[in-house]
Amino acid sequence: MIPDVVVVGGGPAGSTVAWRLARAGGRVLLLDAARFPRVKLCAGWVTRKALADLELTQEAYPHTLQAFRTVSVDIDGSTYASAWPRVASYGIVREQFDTYLLQRAAVAGAVVQENTRVRAVRPAGRGYELDTSGGRISAPLVIGAGGHGCPVARALGNVRPDESVIVTQESETRVGAERLRALTPSYGTPELFAEPDFHGYGWYFTKGDFLNVGVGAQGGLRIADRMARLLDRLRAMGRLPIESLLTSFKGHAYSVRRSRPRQVAGRDFLLVGDGAGMARDLSGEGIGPAVRSACLAADAVASGRLDGYPAQLDAAFGSPSAIVGSLATWLPDRILVGAARLACVTPWTRRKWLLEGAFGIG
Repeated sequence: MIPDVVVVGGGPAGSTVAWRLARAGGRVLLLDAARFPRVKLCAGWVTRKALADLELTQEAYPHTLQAFRTVSVDIDGSTYASAWPRVASYGIVREQFDTYLLQRAAVAGAVVQENTRVRAVRPAGRGYELDTSGGRISAPLVIGAGGHGCPVARALGNVRPDESVIVTQESETRVGAERLRALTPSYGTPELFAEPDFHGYGWYFTKGDFLNVGVGAQGGLRIADRMARLLDRLRAMGRLPIESLLTSFKGHAYSVRRSRPRQVAGRDFLLVGDGAGMARDLSGEGIGPAVRSACLAADAVASGRLDGYPAQLDAAFGSPSAIVGSLATWLPDRILVGAARLACVTPWTRRKWLLEGAFGIG
């Protein structure tokens, strides 16, 4: 098959754009360096909007899909909860979720080539050449969905060295629902723990048979030290009698959409998801933006209007602004921390600004 488009990366963004294009009759080749199912550590926060974009219902999805109506936020040892009258969002296990979406793209007609690493991307004639671990591939159109270090983004996306980057450490373990219910009165509810400097937050998220524990932050204290502090807090709360069972804590990084976005479109290429630096600012939530950007990219390809894609992203997520970055740079930490603490403890701002605004819940 000579592809119309090569998609690099098989996570939610890549599999979604491949599924949409293949379903519309396009000849799609999707490349991923891993072999699925593969472990992908992630808190696994999926919004109602993301499921709608994926055309998925709770009844139709055959794997872990933890519905929740309440989110708690721990500030300096005090817990503040926000609740919604209906299901506000969902938790998934990325190993299951990503495999399901990738298989669905294949069923739609996309050719999926796993265990294939893209080593270089360069313009060639009216398209691109990709040097891969399986040989050289030519494509008239390429879509970069390879995460933070996406080779398409590195070659074509004008990635800046001063991007706003979040670093995380996480562990996800199959523990069993009954055992998890005994560990926490908030089973099935995301529990967030604000970092003292408000540069990030930790979480303890029970979903189905799985427990996900992690922390993410931008700058400041080393992520390993933040993780150690969170674990001390959870031990003191009696949440980690199963600590010896937890899978190893592993880290990854990704960019948030802030003042200096990547070049997400150009001559016969598009970037989606983390490859485009699409994670939400302040929260770092990335699955929803990955899926929405993939849908917009598929529409842009179908219409032949790649140049309109950046404006569509701005309409969907707002134009990246330098304001947040400037405030973080110039305002004293005590003012920023005080404002963030006030926003988190005040019911209206916690719900509307933080959880519904920054996380996309509701």
